[in-house]
Amino acid sequence: MKRLTEFDVLRGVLLLMMIVDHSPSSLRRFTDQPLGFFTTAECFVFISAFLAGMLFRKRMEKTGFAAARSSTIRRAWRIYGAHMATLAFTFILGSLFLSKFPPIANLLDHYLMNPWAAIGGSFLLLFRPPLMDILPMYVLLSLLTPVVFWAARNWGWRTVLLASFAAWLISQTHARETLLAATKDLPFVQPGPFDLLAWQILWVGGLYIGQRYAGNELLLPKLRPLRPVILLLAIAFLFWRWRSLTSGAAPALETWLLDKWHLGPLRLINFALAVCVTAPLLKSLNRWEGFLRPLFLIGRHMLPVFSIEICLSVALIGRTDSGMTAEPVTSLLVICQLVTAPLLAWLFERRSAAKRSAPSTQQSAAASSRVKAQSTRYASPGAPMAVGQHAHAS
Repeated sequence: MKRLTEFDVLRGVLLLMMIVDHSPSSLRRFTDQPLGFFTTAECFVFISAFLAGMLFRKRMEKTGFAAARSSTIRRAWRIYGAHMATLAFTFILGSLFLSKFPPIANLLDHYLMNPWAAIGGSFLLLFRPPLMDILPMYVLLSLLTPVVFWAARNWGWRTVLLASFAAWLISQTHARETLLAATKDLPFVQPGPFDLLAWQILWVGGLYIGQRYAGNELLLPKLRPLRPVILLLAIAFLFWRWRSLTSGAAPALETWLLDKWHLGPLRLINFALAVCVTAPLLKSLNRWEGFLRPLFLIGRHMLPVFSIEICLSVALIGRTDSGMTAEPVTSLLVICQLVTAPLLAWLFERRSAAKRSAPSTQQSAAASSRVKAQSTRYASPGAPMAVGQHAHAS
């Protein structure tokens, strides 16, 4: 299936923003929630769900539900492998070079207290240190995808969306914290701040819209008359966000209505408004495909580049102070890290191109060998003549 260039470009932009957000640099002022009260995490989850829903429906219609489910599970395994690789790097860095990277102790406090318990918990996705808590959520949400499509096929998408909304409502009561209170003394449990009960609503919503897009159906037909109102509300949220930045004061209702980890109501509404406003503009990115190729390559090879950049962010945090006392050196290091992303993507693209050309080269070589063998056989003195040669001789 043809890739959607605009989504790869968008994911490339988001990854570069994520690199800055994960650093102790003053550059974060420009990348941390610049368009409203939502971060790159919400965008990543929704875009990934959109693409997953689109691919699942197309595969299901072409090869059946079982084949689409198997493909999704294989994808989840690849994400799981990438997560374990980032954890292995971080554990080795923290174990062998802690004296040279002292701030890593803040990231790996549970691991340093009981390494074997943390390693065991990480295999079960129960131990997720900071910066390494997003990929486990992707694994679980990817495994949720075939369940969502199975439920939608049996009970309809309206029922699925209502169930997702109900789970999100439950998350607003902080039920997750109540359940985790019983495991606070277990050294192998550190699930991270993301509340899966809340964040699943972004995934299920993305799956729904993605599968409608794959079926050439209108995505949100009832919202067309409300576009002016949606635009004004999105601008109001943008103005509110930048006013809070310039004033240096956090929003008064941030503790609940704008909470990130439980996806507070106003945060969710703000993100939905921004999606409605920006979605029609994405197609225009195709006009700049050549100029935006570095970003396109980053989005195309998102998983390996993302994993490597997480490792680089951990190393950068380990070498700088969390209080931003190393400026402007920290910002210069972050800029250097930003440069590595397109370079890594280019290397992965070259490797992929080599793999794609290898089978065709082998097939051409095999065909040439067969032709040469036939020519040699017909030209040898003891070989029987072909039908045309026998007729001509007679």
